[in-house]
Amino acid sequence: MARFRIILLAIVVLVVLGVAFAGYRTYNYVEHDPNFCASCHLMATAWTTWKQGPHNKINCHVCHQQNIQDRVRIVWHWAVSDLKNVPPHTKLNRRVCEDCHLNDQSKWPQISKTAGHELHVKRANLECLSCHLPSLHAVKPTTKECVTCHSKATANIGGMKAFHCTTCHQFAAKDVGHGLKPEKETCVACHSGMSLKGETFPDHGPMQYDCSACHKPHTRPLLSFSDCLACHKTIAEDRRHFEQKALTNCITCHKPHDWKAVTFATTKR
Repeated sequence: MARFRIILLAIVVLVVLGVAFAGYRTYNYVEHDPNFCASCHLMATAWTTWKQGPHNKINCHVCHQQNIQDRVRIVWHWAVSDLKNVPPHTKLNRRVCEDCHLNDQSKWPQISKTAGHELHVKRANLECLSCHLPSLHAVKPTTKECVTCHSKATANIGGMKAFHCTTCHQFAAKDVGHGLKPEKETCVACHSGMSLKGETFPDHGPMQYDCSACHKPHTRPLLSFSDCLACHKTIAEDRRHFEQKALTNCITCHKPHDWKAVTFATTKR
């Protein structure tokens, strides 16, 4: 009889341990394994974009922190509705992003004291997802997100039309004071050595101003005679320019970015 009790007790203990282990594995699978979310047939697109994104090493619930009401709502919709698309989940709280990207750890890119985030997050108080969610689980903003607010920035950008805004506007630059405004070094990084219709872009030319002092990519990428007169106000009164009838197009004599006048006869068009 005592032996029977021992065997029975052992069986009960094994059953309890088995149930506890199965419960733990189930809980861990539901809470911490992204494959649980992927098991839903509606999640194929979300799963693919997540796997291809920069957050594919963290599980879903690190970002999607749902309370009991949200979980019940999702389970209820799954059980009773003929769903064709993923229903809305819990709104992603900005704090979730800040927990990783403002924690001074090198594991994730830190946005503190970067030019773009200083202006857009701290000063303008924009939500992270207003820029960082161009599509499901995609986190890199496209130019479409930028021009949602900067609507005038799409005009007159010529050959740079296909560029992302951050090609010139160094959003993650550590120089908070000047990072977003392209400076001469930013332009020269691409244009140095480039030749367009005879122009050259030396690293150190006579013009020591920023390129934006003359060129306005979003309004006036190409300069006119009046643009030059904005600084060179006395040119129209200069006898040499007047006699040579050179008061229509400065680059007739002055090679762009070089400034030294060449012989008028050899450059007259």
